[in-house]
Amino acid sequence: MRLVQWLIASAVYIGAATLLTTGVGQGWMNTSALALWLGFVVVVLASGYAALRSGWTERFRDPSLAVWQLSMGVLAVNWGYLICGPMRTSALFPIMVVFAFCAFTLRWRQIAFVTLLAVTSLVVAIVVRELYPHWVPAQGEVAPLRVDINNVLMLIVVLPAIAVIAARLSALRRKLHEQREALSHALSEVERLAVSDELTGIPNRRSMRFLLDRSVAFSAGGVTPFCIAVLDIDYFKAVNDDLGHAAGDEVLKSFARRATAELRNADVLARWGGEEFVLMMPGGLNNVSRVIERIGSSIRTGCHPTRHITFSAGIAQHRPTETVDQLLSRADVALYEAKRTGRDRYVLAD
Repeated sequence: MRLVQWLIASAVYIGAATLLTTGVGQGWMNTSALALWLGFVVVVLASGYAALRSGWTERFRDPSLAVWQLSMGVLAVNWGYLICGPMRTSALFPIMVVFAFCAFTLRWRQIAFVTLLAVTSLVVAIVVRELYPHWVPAQGEVAPLRVDINNVLMLIVVLPAIAVIAARLSALRRKLHEQREALSHALSEVERLAVSDELTGIPNRRSMRFLLDRSVAFSAGGVTPFCIAVLDIDYFKAVNDDLGHAAGDEVLKSFARRATAELRNADVLARWGGEEFVLMMPGGLNNVSRVIERIGSSIRTGCHPTRHITFSAGIAQHRPTETVDQLLSRADVALYEAKRTGRDRYVLAD
């Protein structure tokens, strides 16, 4: 990447040097002044290449030598302005490449430094031309058309370099956009997994606990009653032992899917852990009992192609002064009673 930037800068230097060299034959460029400028450019390019290629720059905070290279570019541009006589306006065109690189590689403080250097060195060049004209080699007059042609040629040198830099910036923006999209998707997935059971896709224990805490707070005055049911698949260990854990996972997914299909809009089913599920439903015990019966019928008729699957449930209605743990405890006691008295049934908590 660093050498690519060096190559782009080299191409601009070579193009500009070619145009300045043609100026010798056209009478607007002094040979001695051009030789000094070319010597400066060669030293800058050679030293930059050697430093980057050898890895010597890795010890610095700016291993690409971006500030140094761009500063040398600014000095080369304004030196060119000083010696180009009537063509000096076009000599400033490569400054666009310098600041395109600034946008690509530098922080704002570094950009401010390069900007200050560019303005200061240009002012110095103008002052030298005005106050010490004998320091600037004499140059002949040039026809306006020749100036225009030179401007076009300098643009042909500069614009491809800017286009390459712009394309790299565009690719970088596209890559950053793709990374943001991937990060957003990953965060969405993390958020989903934080509240959903990975196997069944329904809310998990953490999500249900949050809903229960909120429902208890809302129903503290007895205005909005709700019930819970703790559901446990009967003989699930035997399913795992006889058919394997993959079959057990399919039973859990089928159970969650079929049970969810029987719920009302306000009902929430969550996987509590293992083969145990918790169902939260607004309203009284009569409504809950009907929902549990519908779920039971659906589970018995097709939860597994070769195995008769049933579940037991303990149902409890929240009491105004009751905590979530107390509510769950009463539902667990009712579930235990359903298991003890034969399974495939539900029991209402006291």
